Amino acid sequence: MLDVHALLITPGAATVLGAAGAVSPGGDGCPVAGVPVGEAAVLKMYGFSSVTANTIAALKLTSQDMVDPINGIHVVPGAVSLLNQWFDYTTLTYKKGARVLTAGTNTAVGACTGFLIDECNGGVVTHVPRDCGGEIVTGANTFAGALTANTWGSLPYTPANAIPNGRYAILGAYVSAITNGALIRFQHPSFKGLKPGFPVHNYETISTATWDKMMKDNLVMSEIGQQFIYLGEVLKRPCCPVFEVTNAGTGLTIEMISVQADTPVVNLCIAKVG
Repeated sequence: MLDVHALLITPGAATVLGAAGAVSPGGDGCPVAGVPVGEAAVLKMYGFSSVTANTIAALKLTSQDMVDPINGIHVVPGAVSLLNQWFDYTTLTYKKGARVLTAGTNTAVGACTGFLIDECNGGVVTHVPRDCGGEIVTGANTFAGALTANTWGSLPYTPANAIPNGRYAILGAYVSAITNGALIRFQHPSFKGLKPGFPVHNYETISTATWDKMMKDNLVMSEIGQQFIYLGEVLKRPCCPVFEVTNAGTGLTIEMISVQADTPVVNLCIAKVG
């Protein structure tokens, strides 16, 4: 199962990398920033989100587990970058130490959010075919108030009309009312302490100028509502997390973090699998 955790990062000016992200944001739940919490962790994605004025000029991932832990993966979009969100896929088995993210932004220097997504042992995942016919979308779930920038906020998933008891897979989500990129993840006892999720962008935004500021990846551009299905295809393994619904309710919590004080709206896409 995938597991999402964030890092607070203060970038440097332009392509000059700032200090290493060595602190977890409020509500993250990671005891040591950059160190996975799950067993047999393999890093599958990493990335960075910046505020509107601070387009991404450089991003670097380093780890003691890399072949070259000094150079790492150092990507430099540069001075003409319009990117406010950047991420990439990798396969990096965890052995020791913390994975470190550093960044530079073009216009100003302010606190931003980096993230690491590991695949870990724990919880049940499944593959759900696209447009399987068992999808359920119960309507908008709106956070009660604006998120504190760079701090995880949470929202219980409580549909107005109760869904039948059983086992459900999360397929993805439609997320709106966020200014730039953000992260979404999900918490449930069925996940055994892991919090699967993915980066998101405001799907209601249709202007080319705004889309140009986002990572050119189907995960945030066209696979809206099917992100876990898409990740399963990219990573070549099932990625849809399965949770149990009982008479007590769904037990599911939606968590989000943004670099700006947004009040996200989430339409969760699930499918009954048992």
